[in-house]
Amino acid sequence: MALRPVPDPSVARRALLWWFAWPSNPYVTVNFAVEFSGALAYLEGLGEPRVSVGALIAATIGRVLEEHPQANARIVGRRIVTSEHVGIAMPVNLLGHAAGERREVGMALVEKVETLSLREVAAASRATVRAERAGATENPFMRQLLGILEGAPQRVVDATLATIDRAMDRSALAERIYGRYPVTTALSNAGAAIGKTPGMIFRGADIAIPQRLVHIGTFWGVTSIQQEVVVLDGAPAVRPMLPVLFLFDHRLIDGVMGARIAARFGAILRDPAAAFGADGERRPA
Repeated sequence: MALRPVPDPSVARRALLWWFAWPSNPYVTVNFAVEFSGALAYLEGLGEPRVSVGALIAATIGRVLEEHPQANARIVGRRIVTSEHVGIAMPVNLLGHAAGERREVGMALVEKVETLSLREVAAASRATVRAERAGATENPFMRQLLGILEGAPQRVVDATLATIDRAMDRSALAERIYGRYPVTTALSNAGAAIGKTPGMIFRGADIAIPQRLVHIGTFWGVTSIQQEVVVLDGAPAVRPMLPVLFLFDHRLIDGVMGARIAARFGAILRDPAAAFGADGERRPA
């Protein structure tokens, strides 16, 4: 994956690169909820093989970031570099599975999400989650890194991660590492446990994203679908709502662009067939 530096960033972007330099936190947090009845009906209508809510959200993120490439960029040193494709990293619970004997969480990676149909995203997600839970991490870079870190003394873990972190500030080395682990965004189920607790609903969270090792421009957290009272056509109604936690790096985009991304994300989920086709097979044009 080639990293292409932005040739002439605006004055605002250049100032923000200095202002939000590590250890300052450059991420803006936005909490919103999407009316999800149309999406649930759409997924039900797709039939077998089943397409999960998570796969639909991942595919939606791919389409949104393809339309807004500024948010799919990275920070390398003090430079903004664009990414050719969207790669989504998703944490995977390993407890109760074969790989859980060694570690409690894995990381699934779906590459080039913006080029795939919804059904292809669902198939890729299922395959990588199965591999993670079986202890057969598919990504070569992550598999090699885990081989070094598992069972190593803490000083070796610290030294290894610090070496990679330093390398990520140098364009040539960062390009090689990103080429082997091409992640540009992340999707997590933040707050899912609360969403299933009787008598409680999820209202939002704030996540501090470390600015070390692999930089991502956006982070998406979703929780369980909740029945909530919302106003539709001027009257209260109970609808299934998907709470969403959206973080974006202020050095890459501002609040206006962040709002447009959130609005587009919600629009696709309210009418998935328009983006992915009635059968979930439509690829981007």
